Amino acid sequence: MLQSNRYSLCFQPDETTIEIVRQMKLQLSEYIGWYNSKNALAHITISKFQTDEIGIQKITTLVRQQCSTFVPTPVVFNSYGHYPNGAFFLAVAPENQIPLKAYAKKVCSKIALPNIYKSNEPHLSIARKLDSDKLQKALTYFEQPHLSFICNQVALRRFNPQRGQYDIIDIFPFLGLPSMEVEQLSLF
Repeated sequence: MLQSNRYSLCFQPDETTIEIVRQMKLQLSEYIGWYNSKNALAHITISKFQTDEIGIQKITTLVRQQCSTFVPTPVVFNSYGHYPNGAFFLAVAPENQIPLKAYAKKVCSKIALPNIYKSNEPHLSIARKLDSDKLQKALTYFEQPHLSFICNQVALRRFNPQRGQYDIIDIFPFLGLPSMEVEQLSLF
């Protein structure tokens, strides 16, 4: 029997954005103390799922083909947001969410697995599971963000139980190639 692993697909920012977010996380931890996802590499989650080696090989092939048809797209973060579960994040500008949501939907359509988690709103987490006091401090700590990058790849990550973090195991670049899929045409 093949061993099942936890995986994640995400939009992977460039190195400059990763470093800026890493510095933000360090500054926040100095201000409020340790928090969940402090050491996580900056990313915009598309999905999380569990599969074995055969499954991940099939998914890798399908997602690579799909991503090769995507065109790089700008992503702008101009505000912060939070969720009731204590997540604090950089919010993607509404106009930049449209292509990311479309790309995420196409990527997720390639993963036919039960119990797949799909992110509904593109965002870049800074902290997770903050109590209400720490969340309020985080929301008022930073000035309004002016951060952007050109999204041009999806990363496949595997959970590393020793580190308690996901490790990037593959990158799928956006090449703007024509799609080989047959588009369904409607007469009405």
